[in-house]
Amino acid sequence: MITTAKIAELEIKPIPGNFDLDHLKKIHKHIFEDIYEFAGQIRQENIAKDFFSFGDARFIESGAKELFGQLKQENYLKVMSPEKFSERAAHYLAEINVLHPFREGNGRSQREFTRTLAKNADYKIEWNRVSKREMMDAMIKSHVNTKELENLIKSVVTPIQKNPEKTMIRNQNKSLERG
Repeated sequence: MITTAKIAELEIKPIPGNFDLDHLKKIHKHIFEDIYEFAGQIRQENIAKDFFSFGDARFIESGAKELFGQLKQENYLKVMSPEKFSERAAHYLAEINVLHPFREGNGRSQREFTRTLAKNADYKIEWNRVSKREMMDAMIKSHVNTKELENLIKSVVTPIQKNPEKTMIRNQNKSLERG
């Protein structure tokens, strides 16, 4: 319940950042600061879940630097079609999940990071339209193939209209031109 309220705060006022490891750490800290002493801190131990070993703790920072450097080279996924955005967002979400930089709370932090990334690229992701089971299945499968995660993101991503009034007027004018 506490984390739900913290995430709701971030939907209204996202944490500014450079879409890098420090940004992800700030998001994790905000969501979990009232629960974990280690909120916002990179894990120092290796962890596994259901026979899958996440990224070696020794290489989290260097792996993140490379990964987020690639994200920067892709201009943080701006100016992409919804399909291309979904494909690339799935790739980065899957890779961040493999890094699994925190002891606990990775999934919620990763989804919030991805939601903020989407907003920065003029897209809206509505994670609440996905069940926990669907999300978990797609994340598990993304270790091998990101297609299911890509399709899941595609189903919950919509372009943000910068000025809906102008769009509405433009559409009305097009209708008048045709009629």
